[in-house]
Amino acid sequence: MSLLESLLTPAELNEIPKRLQILKMLQAGIPQRKIAEQLGVGIATVSRGARALKRD
Repeated sequence: MSLLESLLTPAELNEIPKRLQILKMLQAGIPQRKIAEQLGVGIATVSRGARALKRD
């Protein structure tokens, strides 16, 4: 069992690739609402990614 598997629930582990895709789409300039729509996530999830990018 990996460290991440011991720290995160299966649902959280399944979200990691989607979160990374959100960041890639944001960096590509795709509007937040379109990202939420395409990936089937809430706008708050996409907004959180956008805030994370602005901090770095």
